Amino acid sequence: MRRFLLPFLATVIFYSESIFATFSPVEMFGDTRFLVPRFLFVFLIFLSIYYQRNAGYIYGFVFGFLYDVFFTGVIGVYMFLFPALIYAARFILRYINQNIVVTGLIGLLLITALEFLVYQFNLLIGIAGINFQTFLNQRLYSTLLFNALFILIAALPLKYWMTALRKSQFDD
Repeated sequence: MRRFLLPFLATVIFYSESIFATFSPVEMFGDTRFLVPRFLFVFLIFLSIYYQRNAGYIYGFVFGFLYDVFFTGVIGVYMFLFPALIYAARFILRYINQNIVVTGLIGLLLITALEFLVYQFNLLIGIAGINFQTFLNQRLYSTLLFNALFILIAALPLKYWMTALRKSQFDD
């Protein structure tokens, strides 16, 4: 039963992103802001750091593919970016102290990279309908703030749960 808990939680987080996306766009400070939830990506980063590296890559690949199928029209963007950015997180944390604050900041840095790379890809294929300044003002800043709030709420429970899950797996 315990081994189904991790895929179940990942699936719940995957579907919760679409629920939170219904609150976007919002009107703030007289301008339209887009809040893009990246809860699954944060979950995958914590999974690869505090549980198992290979599990992060596998879940990143599978849920990246599902993300492409359900939310985008181009197959392969998130399927490639999720595992690649998880690898970047593991690479960075190899050289820095691995605590919850640093992991959260790296999560925000990688969300920035994810958003920027997806924007650049959409610009490359001609489906991005906004310029870079509009992307920064209307999408990136609000997305980072929104996901920082999620990291503040969920980081500690995710870390403790995944660490306990890893320890219980070693005990079995």
